[in-house]
Amino acid sequence: MRQISRGLVTAGAVLIATLALPGTAHAAGPTVRDAYSDQADWSVLDVRLNFSGEVSRLVARLRPAGSSAADAPVATITDFTKRYESSSWDAVWASQPIHLDALGDYTVDVEATDGSGETTVEQNAGTLHYAKQPVFSGFAVTPGEPDIEHQTVTAAGDMVVRDPGTRETTPLSGATVNLSFDGGGARTTTVTDEAGHFAVPHRLEQAGWISADYDGGLGFAAAAPVQVWPKAAPTRMVLDQSGFHVTTGQKVAVTGTLQYQSGADWKPLSGIPLEMDYKECSTCSPVGATTDANGRFSFVRTPYGSKSVYEIAFTSYTPFAQHSTADVTVAVTATTKFTGFTASLDKYAQLKVTGTLELTGRDVNDQAAVDIQYSPDGKTGWSTKKTVKAGFGSQFTADRIPGYTDGYWRLRYAGSGTKDIKGATSSSLRRNRALTRIKDAGASPEPVTKGRTITVKGVLQERAVGSGTWKAYGARKVQILFRPKGAKSWYLMATVTTKSTGSFSKGFTARQDGTWVPVFLYPDSRHFVGDGAEDYVDVR
Repeated sequence: MRQISRGLVTAGAVLIATLALPGTAHAAGPTVRDAYSDQADWSVLDVRLNFSGEVSRLVARLRPAGSSAADAPVATITDFTKRYESSSWDAVWASQPIHLDALGDYTVDVEATDGSGETTVEQNAGTLHYAKQPVFSGFAVTPGEPDIEHQTVTAAGDMVVRDPGTRETTPLSGATVNLSFDGGGARTTTVTDEAGHFAVPHRLEQAGWISADYDGGLGFAAAAPVQVWPKAAPTRMVLDQSGFHVTTGQKVAVTGTLQYQSGADWKPLSGIPLEMDYKECSTCSPVGATTDANGRFSFVRTPYGSKSVYEIAFTSYTPFAQHSTADVTVAVTATTKFTGFTASLDKYAQLKVTGTLELTGRDVNDQAAVDIQYSPDGKTGWSTKKTVKAGFGSQFTADRIPGYTDGYWRLRYAGSGTKDIKGATSSSLRRNRALTRIKDAGASPEPVTKGRTITVKGVLQERAVGSGTWKAYGARKVQILFRPKGAKSWYLMATVTTKSTGSFSKGFTARQDGTWVPVFLYPDSRHFVGDGAEDYVDVR
């Protein structure tokens, strides 16, 4: 068996030393904080002191636990080495392994002397647990540098029981070992076999310390933890398409393959959670996907705005892969449509139009040029009769547009190539009225003697929409107007009702020269106004 040097004294020397044991502590000497078995080796005594300056001498005396302070010690230890300092005035001194004749717990009395010769004696300073100790042997983790193709590590070792006096070890079978992986995030237990051996495989999720401990009937033991740093492989995202141009409302399917580098080759990387979101987003709205067995991924989004840049990235830390990203650019053509389109034709063949040009997929404050177009048949020959400026989303009105007796009207926006806005055309509306006229209108006789009767007559007719035939328009009010010679204004002289034949006649006393004309001024909503020929009458 390997020989271990021991710092101890004979029993006779112990008896002599006890005769000089001071009974009180000197206030100026070091302060004894604790005395205990070292965790790694229970046969080693650790003594913790608070001190100033230096500690010139340290003596520990051991006696069986429960014995009187006046009893003779079984051993006196003087060979101590400062093991570590927690500060300039606080440190722990450790002895060499101690050899005692019997196992058990021993009360420790400590005598400490500083550089000035001041001595402190602390009885019952602590306990040395001198017992067979469970110990980990050969604890290791393989492989030491796992990589993306070797993500499973095995933590293995042996447990033995060590005799503190002989230093002999025997296997500890059936012991429950607690293991911690992934920096403490994953814990498991195993049981040692007949040889005291254990081996546990684990697929690493992250870098960190891997540790093992035992807390059983023999006490507590811990293996020196092993830090494992996986080797991260370079990765890349190979997109099937990195740029898109769609219309508002259309979905975009972004697909590709995630790969990792293995030597000179690039291989698919499966099972990796990814997400796609606006790059440098202020309001994030990610969509997620996980690569399949072939490293393939797919994202579906409905983009908004004129142009968006998305970034595909890893969603969580993966120790075996360097995190790569990929950018996707999507341009979106905004769409437009007309709502609330109305068109009305008044009795004078003047058209009034209202409508709203709606914009989808873009937020702008611009104005658009809207064409008001006419076609005789609603299919061909569309021509622009007026162009108005309209704000997107705001109703516009255009009136006093010269109309037609019959035809079709629509609204049209050509769109904008520079702003990537798609144009729109409204449905067409047919607007028409029946024509009216006063045929054979005239005033007679001419010339006429002052004071005699002038008769104004004519026939009111209508021509229906789509017809080329004029027909009588009876039971309608016709106004007869007169404008004196040299005047600019017309004066209403009478209102007459047409007969079923459309004819009318009205006599007036001749008073002065002037022009007479019959007019149809107040048609219903299906007719235009109509008039007859003006007739100048000379009154003598």
